[in-house]
Amino acid sequence: MIDKLKTLLFEPAARYPESWTPAFVAMQFGFVAGAVGLLGRDALFYWLIDNWQLATAIDLSFAAIVGVGFVLHTLGWAQLGVIVSCLGGVGAASALIILFGWDPFFHLWYINLAILLLAVPIRSVVKVGLALSFIALYCFMFIYVAERTPVLEISPITVNILGVSNIVGSLLVLGLPMGMYALELAKEREKSERLLHNIMPKEIADQLKETSDLIAMDNPEVSVLIADIVSFTALAENTGANQLVGLLNDLFSRFDDLSEQHGVEKIKTMGDAYMIVAGIPRPRDDHAEVLAKMSIEMLKIAGEYTDHEGNPIRLRIGLHSGSAISGVIGKSKFAFDLWGDTVNTAARLESHGEPGRVHVSDKTRDLIKDHVSLCAPRTVDLKGKGKMETYLLKPVSKR
Repeated sequence: MIDKLKTLLFEPAARYPESWTPAFVAMQFGFVAGAVGLLGRDALFYWLIDNWQLATAIDLSFAAIVGVGFVLHTLGWAQLGVIVSCLGGVGAASALIILFGWDPFFHLWYINLAILLLAVPIRSVVKVGLALSFIALYCFMFIYVAERTPVLEISPITVNILGVSNIVGSLLVLGLPMGMYALELAKEREKSERLLHNIMPKEIADQLKETSDLIAMDNPEVSVLIADIVSFTALAENTGANQLVGLLNDLFSRFDDLSEQHGVEKIKTMGDAYMIVAGIPRPRDDHAEVLAKMSIEMLKIAGEYTDHEGNPIRLRIGLHSGSAISGVIGKSKFAFDLWGDTVNTAARLESHGEPGRVHVSDKTRDLIKDHVSLCAPRTVDLKGKGKMETYLLKPVSKR
């Protein structure tokens, strides 16, 4: 029962507007703060005023209207609930001004509720119209009611106490939900930025947030690595969905960690293939060297996993260096991608490589020969490239 009540009060209903979701809990706490404030004010009426019955009856009557607004908001009719509650609050303020006069600061609620309406995501024409109506009513009451003798005469100390209660109450009802809403928006923004940074370099993500212009770059010197799992089709046919996805997620997550450690950019996964680039978005002289060293680590990591027959997972890795074009494509689901002959050649080197080995081009070989060990050159016929002299990195001996 308690769990159901918590769900009802603190989780948006199915019909609750999606654009309001970050504000739901904040608004609920605003209603709670308002309810506590009303009960506290009624306690002050009882404690400080002889003829407390009339004031309390007026306050509770409008509190009932605010309660209806709270129920509507909780059940998902967010806009209607807020509007009804604000109308109830303004009605209570007007009645209590007539009852006690201008000095106890009940008039603060006109401005307070007008600001609250303007802050929430209601249709502009509705909230602006209501906010202006509240301000107009405020002006009317100030001109025609402020100087009139109140219905109930109360002592100066009572006036001051009620004034302080209205100042504190209006700050709580406005400040609490607004503050919580700001925190929720900050969390949502941080979450969105984190997701954006996960699919593209931070520099590109920041540029994308600042402009709607096309983002495209020429990259004269980069290295591209493409790794593919050997015999993945057979593995997929003989492995359950949860086990297969779990394997890929765990393996590629470790590759993600490697990419971050080495300061290179994961571009994407394509089925069981994993693509990385070094030298983007910041140029670096060791782009080929860092990927060559990383590829050896990737082979070691893959060997820690086994296929459906209990054999160690093996990768084929292709590595090529050259120029490439990069940029962001898409309108709703952005993707940072890489194009050009360098990418195609890396893919061809991977497909013509050997299981458990790193296959590099002659251009990459020239960049890494002083840092890693290479086997004797071999000549392969790459589709779309013709015959090319290539090299395999020497396997690291196991100890």
